[in-house]
Amino acid sequence: HGHGIWTSIENVIVGPLIAVISFVCSIGNVPLAAALWTGGISFGGVVSFIFADLITMPLILIYRKLYGWALTWRLVVAFWIVMSAAGLITEILFGITGGIPQVRPLHPVAIGFAWNYTTVLNLVFLAVFGVLYWLYRNRARFGSGAGYAIDPVCGMQVETALAPARVTHQGHEVHFCSDHCHDRFIAEPARFLKREAGHEDRAASQLGAATAVDPVCGMTVAQSEAAATREIMGHTYHFCAEACAEAFDLEPEKYTGTGKRLPTAKG
Repeated sequence: HGHGIWTSIENVIVGPLIAVISFVCSIGNVPLAAALWTGGISFGGVVSFIFADLITMPLILIYRKLYGWALTWRLVVAFWIVMSAAGLITEILFGITGGIPQVRPLHPVAIGFAWNYTTVLNLVFLAVFGVLYWLYRNRARFGSGAGYAIDPVCGMQVETALAPARVTHQGHEVHFCSDHCHDRFIAEPARFLKREAGHEDRAASQLGAATAVDPVCGMTVAQSEAAATREIMGHTYHFCAEACAEAFDLEPEKYTGTGKRLPTAKG
């Protein structure tokens, strides 16, 4: 008590930190917010803690998977600053209007079990979750797996028609949940193909097979499984997809380094 503005500033900065390490979100952070209030944290610290459910550790890891660490840290810092500032401003405004509670209860939440509507809803939706999970695990039996694919990098199920990124790799179309997963796959396709069930033997054979580099996109292609080939002056170029071959046909001199227009033979 009585520490003034500096305590308030410290508390609004510490509030999001508590949210990060405790991982409570949505309505689940209200009991802990009440406990923090009972423990003596400032009103602004409580508010910044409640705001900070956007930077709990699971969400930070999701940001990292989608955007990479560099952008994730910028997002976390930006969120932290905004949340802390919002908590401090809220405390000042409520202090001016007399809206800050003057009592800190000894027992912030009720102790013990009670049958109420939230208890019933929790049980109902726990059962719904069980049914949905069972349907997910047995989706192939009902034909619901059609139109979906598994991202080989992160293991996420992706709707093929709406996949944010895709690539044709050695005659097989691979779908990704994000550009980040796509770029990781392009860098090490054999590594991620080994993760897929049933792909271990195929990936191993690909590593031992004769390979070539697609001159358009730079992907390593197994020559025996190239989607298309082009021959120029006795040299055969292999492509991972028809789109790369068509781009090559438009400007072969660009990708062969000859600097002059050359005829191509399609294969």
